[in-house]
Amino acid sequence: MKTPQFLFVLLAAAVLLMAACGGPPAAAELTATLEQPSTEEPTAAPPTSAPVEPSPVEPTATQPQYAPFCESAASGCEAPVVTMLDNRYCVEKVPYAIMSVPAGTTYESEELDFQCRDQMHSDGTMRVTCHSVTGKQLWSFDLQLCNSACSTPVLQMGTGQCPDGYGFDQTNTCCAAPPPASSDGCTVYQVDLGACSVSE
Repeated sequence: MKTPQFLFVLLAAAVLLMAACGGPPAAAELTATLEQPSTEEPTAAPPTSAPVEPSPVEPTATQPQYAPFCESAASGCEAPVVTMLDNRYCVEKVPYAIMSVPAGTTYESEELDFQCRDQMHSDGTMRVTCHSVTGKQLWSFDLQLCNSACSTPVLQMGTGQCPDGYGFDQTNTCCAAPPPASSDGCTVYQVDLGACSVSE
């Protein structure tokens, strides 16, 4: 009877030894490893995005190409100052009006019975002498005098080369606004002829 008892003790010692050395827990660890969830996130397929449609290109209004802009008249352009020197200077009973104007002044009149001539004076001014062709006395007429330095270029309107309100200057190939009438460098002067005495 001692042998079965001895075997029983030996078996119990073997079980204790196996428990102490970690035999069965290794199997448990293997089971736990198999059951442990993976920490890696599953690779998700990238979200499918809707195809990007090109935004519609709005038609842009083409801006007309204009010529460059320029000034139509010289700045500070002033009308000539007229000084009446004598309006009763008589030659063969015909009265003459003698006026002093700045050099470079141009003049004209719509009156047909009228004649003028000009001559430079030593003081740098110009003398304009006018009379009636038919010898009228005590007579008045209008004389337009202009500063020739203020001559504005002829502007062609409605050519399409300039925006509305501007004209095209063919000489300088640019767009310019027509100058106001007050800045064209001209003035209208009323010439009053006197009368000659009987003795003259």
